[in-house]
Amino acid sequence: MSTTAERVKHMMETLNINNQTEFGNLCGASRSVVNQWLAGSIKNVDARYAFKLEDTTPFAARWIILGEGNPKK
Repeated sequence: MSTTAERVKHMMETLNINNQTEFGNLCGASRSVVNQWLAGSIKNVDARYAFKLEDTTPFAARWIILGEGNPKK
């Protein structure tokens, strides 16, 4: 998964989340920001969101931001 959109979609599917607002609530992002990640308008997940996702999900911030390393912490 080389793009932010692919990684966000993968996280949502793995966590069985279909709602962009629900996913955004995990990291403090608005539904609009999640939508822009999925659409590719925002190319990178900001570190503040990635670290919050790392705190609330099994995914590693490095993978969320850069697509490098193990997806799971």
